Amino acid sequence: MKQKVLISSAHIKDNEFASFAQKIILDMTSNPNFTTPQPTLAIVQGLITLYIAALVKSIDGSKEDTANKNACRTKLESALSVLANYVNLISDYDVVKLESSGFTLSKIHAPIGILEAPNLLIHFGNNPGEVNYEISPVHKATSYILLYSILPAPADSAEWRSRTVSGTKGTLMGLDHETKYIFKATATSTEANKLDLYNFSNPVEHLVP
Repeated sequence: MKQKVLISSAHIKDNEFASFAQKIILDMTSNPNFTTPQPTLAIVQGLITLYIAALVKSIDGSKEDTANKNACRTKLESALSVLANYVNLISDYDVVKLESSGFTLSKIHAPIGILEAPNLLIHFGNNPGEVNYEISPVHKATSYILLYSILPAPADSAEWRSRTVSGTKGTLMGLDHETKYIFKATATSTEANKLDLYNFSNPVEHLVP
């Protein structure tokens, strides 16, 4: 995934926002990568000055002062968003140019890949034909797949019964009474699902009451 600068600055705290914006002005002033910033740096600087004054006044001020501070921040955020779009357009994903702007770069999301195998525990259920399962949580798993079969189980796992679950604990119902089953579980991710590749837990044999 290619990087770009973040368009939104809404996550930045009020008392840090002016410094954040000022750094962008400093880094982009006389920057040969960005010769025609839109809006101009002078316009953004003016909005920074207004925001700082409004922020100081709002600290011990009235509700109207706070509302004015919020309005000044919104105007500055909007200007920075337009400027960030300009930076992304001019930089064309060049990380060196992007970093020179002073804006915050987007994170590179590493692929999740095939997840590690969980541990699986099977316990007697509360009723005939039921067992309780416990799957150890796997980081970044989107869900879990339980496979189970009456013994002797088919060699091909595709012939086992399956249940996709979102939680790591639950109950399997509707199993054959007083019958020995084998169980195994895996964690799923988008990539694992696309590739149809999974790391399964060690199989667990258990009598269903």
